[in-house]
Amino acid sequence: MLYPNRIQAALLFDRPFHDLESVMRQFARIEGMRSGADFHVSEANPGRFYRLYAGGEELMVTLEYVERPCDAALFAPALSSPVTGIITPDIRERIARSGPHVLLEVSHGVFAGVEEDPKIAAMFNAIGRKRSGASQAEFERRLAVLALMARVAIEHAMPLAVHWTQSDMLMKGEAFDGFAQLGDMPGPLHIHPFLFGPRPAPGEDALAGIRTFGARHWLGREIIVQPHVLPWAANFETILAFLRVATLANGYVIPHGDTFGPEDRSQSYRVLHHDAGDNIGHASPEPADLPFYELVPLKHREYGYLAPEHVPDERAFDDRAFPLDIMPEGQDEKMALANEWFQKRKLAEGIGGRFEVRHRDAPQAPSSPPPPSPPAPPPAPAGPGPTGASGRGVRARVFGRKGL
Repeated sequence: MLYPNRIQAALLFDRPFHDLESVMRQFARIEGMRSGADFHVSEANPGRFYRLYAGGEELMVTLEYVERPCDAALFAPALSSPVTGIITPDIRERIARSGPHVLLEVSHGVFAGVEEDPKIAAMFNAIGRKRSGASQAEFERRLAVLALMARVAIEHAMPLAVHWTQSDMLMKGEAFDGFAQLGDMPGPLHIHPFLFGPRPAPGEDALAGIRTFGARHWLGREIIVQPHVLPWAANFETILAFLRVATLANGYVIPHGDTFGPEDRSQSYRVLHHDAGDNIGHASPEPADLPFYELVPLKHREYGYLAPEHVPDERAFDDRAFPLDIMPEGQDEKMALANEWFQKRKLAEGIGGRFEVRHRDAPQAPSSPPPPSPPAPPPAPAGPGPTGASGRGVRARVFGRKGL
């Protein structure tokens, strides 16, 4: 579902938590200073439950203290993900030790997210009522508010673990705090990289693929990289860069068959669009259960990888002064292709990037250094998880390419 309305986080503790009212008041104060939101307590059970409502934007938040452990069955999908164990190796032991938990929730609208119930959604749709919070800006607002609430609670007491339900990420409290302070949207907190791949034969290197969970909340599709020799963290960083290109104010999804990468040409990935029901290879022996964008690595200079199908950078040409001998024969076909390139150039330039076309039979361009990239933003404090997997600097670094 695009832009899910009702999002939650559960903080698991191994001791009683007596600071719920303090967390509520501190959150309301900080968020009021940060955004001007004016929260009113609409329902309260002191020390146990608080519901706050900001009428100006119809934003509702709840904080609930539950003295019993969470239902461990809810964590099964997250525990099946290798990344969960990579981030928090002792996560199962932490869950076993947990007792009370704090449940935090954010939604837009006076119905507190109940519109996501299929029957109620159908009823509202029948009468033409717009679903509450159904925009990227409102969705990212909910994510930011929920992250702030969780971090305020962590300041009072570090939890054993945090379950971030939007992406089904489950990790120790320290790791969550590191991810949450990055602030990137979508970032490592919001996109869960489920790793998969064949069991390696003796003496063979393991190949890791990625199937995301969480990208659908921005794009309506998940993203997949088939098992590959490149480190999964490198491919995950490219997934985040792809998402940032698509979700910028003037952003767009890289068209089917096109490639993208940074201005210095150190990387190149092809993008394929798959509909639900398509066969997408290693991800499942069955047809895809939902639509996917597939990223296919073609070049990664840092790891010395170059795919045979990568069109050499020297075969790039100006699409506004194209070599006639590689164009279609028909005049209409020539015009259609030139217009396609023109439209894609506008998209790339709209995010501060550039567009280029390469063809294996194009005349080899003179050797010249790559164009200088704009200064990169200063690095953010490193958090837990894959180094650099944040998607920062995409506006300056990523451009569209068409390899023929």
